[in-house]
Amino acid sequence: MMTSVDSYPPERRMFPRTQVQMRVQVLRLDPDEGDLVDELQMVDISRNGIGAMCERMFYPGQRLIMKLPAAGMDVRSICGQVRRCDRLDDRFIIGVEFDHPIASLCADSSGSSVAAVAA
Repeated sequence: MMTSVDSYPPERRMFPRTQVQMRVQVLRLDPDEGDLVDELQMVDISRNGIGAMCERMFYPGQRLIMKLPAAGMDVRSICGQVRRCDRLDDRFIIGVEFDHPIASLCADSSGSSVAAVAA
C-alpha cells in the first residue's frame, strides 16, 4: 500500500514575516521618469523586506527609499529594491528587499503594528 506525503517547497526567506497593516511613504527612484513620491499599504515585514499593495505598477529592480516607523516617534529611511510586482485585480502586490537587513522588529505603543529599527 502506498501512502501520500505532501511535499512543500523549502522556505526561501531568511527571516520570518510579520503581518502588519500600515501605510508607508516611498520615494520611487526612477532614472526615466524622475523621483516620484508614492504610498504603499504594507501587509507584512521581515528583517529583509516588506510585502505591500499599491495602486501603481512598479518594476523589478526599481530602487525605493521607504519611510518606516521606528521605536518611539522616529521614522527611518530604508533603501530597497523591488523584487516582484504582480497585478491583483485593480491593484498590484509588490515585494521589496531591503539593501541591508534591519536590526529588529518591535510593536508600536498600541501593540497592533510593527515598527522597524534600522541596523
